[in-house]
Amino acid sequence: MKIDISQEDSEYMYNFIERIIDDIGPRMPGSTSEAKAANMIKKEFEQVCDEVSIETFKFHPRAFLGWLKIVVILVFISLISFFSIPLFQGNAYYYVISIILSSISVGINIIVFLIVWNEFFNYREYIDRFFKEKESENVIGKIKTKDELKKIILFAGHHDSALQFNLLRYLKYGYVILLFIALIVLFLWIGLSIVQLILSFFGFQTVFHRFMFWTTIIAIPSLVGCYFFISPGKMANKVPGAVDNLSAVATVIGLGRYLKKHPEIIPKNTEIRLVSFGSEEAGLRGAYRYVARHLIELKKYDAELVNMDGIMSNSAIQIFEYEPTTRTRHSKEVVQKILKAAELVEAPIKNFGAGTLEKIVGQISGGTDAAAFSKAKIKAANISSMEFTKFVKFYHQPSDTIDMIQKGSLEKILSILIGYLINESK
Repeated sequence: MKIDISQEDSEYMYNFIERIIDDIGPRMPGSTSEAKAANMIKKEFEQVCDEVSIETFKFHPRAFLGWLKIVVILVFISLISFFSIPLFQGNAYYYVISIILSSISVGINIIVFLIVWNEFFNYREYIDRFFKEKESENVIGKIKTKDELKKIILFAGHHDSALQFNLLRYLKYGYVILLFIALIVLFLWIGLSIVQLILSFFGFQTVFHRFMFWTTIIAIPSLVGCYFFISPGKMANKVPGAVDNLSAVATVIGLGRYLKKHPEIIPKNTEIRLVSFGSEEAGLRGAYRYVARHLIELKKYDAELVNMDGIMSNSAIQIFEYEPTTRTRHSKEVVQKILKAAELVEAPIKNFGAGTLEKIVGQISGGTDAAAFSKAKIKAANISSMEFTKFVKFYHQPSDTIDMIQKGSLEKILSILIGYLINESK
């Protein structure tokens, strides 16, 4: 089935992305530029929706990646404590001192593990309170049903842009290597420090010293790289965010424009919500705040979310049924509906993680706003069309500009969204 998307609507989506980038520029979470983008999106929603609102929320934007510096410092303190043990050989209290120093290392490493596990692998606000609080915005447009409301379908993206990833910008594929080395050494050291503490009680104080010394030497570039992962202040606000994720926001507005002309495809008893989340790049904070605020309503009306993140290709369309970093499994029902919609409009689509590179990168690539819904047991899934062989060229870098988006890619995703509603209205 061929979906007729007018040239006007097609050009509108790409022009919208250019306008945001030209008039506002990079939009790191919690910034005034992010707020300006939210207001611009609100005006666009008002042209196609029955009701539009901006919901503000408080959060700590620098906590999500700021924990990296804290972890690196703590790891070095832990290692210094561990490597200090031989200095006390010959001391009358060597046995006691070695146990104390090993205990300090283990204690610090437990704190490190809890920070990494909660902040990155679960997107929890574990140490956020220690960072400066700011404000961000979610933009919500409602296309209301004239009948009794029984269902809510949300289509969403996010309007903030990422902080520049320094390692990725300057090292490209070396970024992945250094990051994996850092994680491997981190978890190895956490495990060995616990074993070493146990051995210390039996008089084996320096079993892993030589091994950890050379491991630390190898890991120093990775640890230093993690410390300088992002720059302080506005120096990190350099990413235009065309692919990630104005592409999705433009497609959401494009859907609104299409529904304005074709209201007949809106399913009966269904409210359509067009949403642009704020501060996704700070740990999905906008999506989490939205779910928390509307949880009862979303469950009452059997809500479904079709989220989009990273649209750049008209051939590499992917559906996220599972997100490896946060171990989030999305709704099989929504996944199947997206697949059927793609089949209806003849758009090739595959499951994310099918390729080797995707599986590797997926472990450290983070999550999407759909995860905030799925973790709250709200039906959701995510669509992307990012070519992972090209992501090192632009992802979270100043090169994430409009020219990275292939012509026809936004139209292809929009067609899937339209197909989704056509199938729902049958």
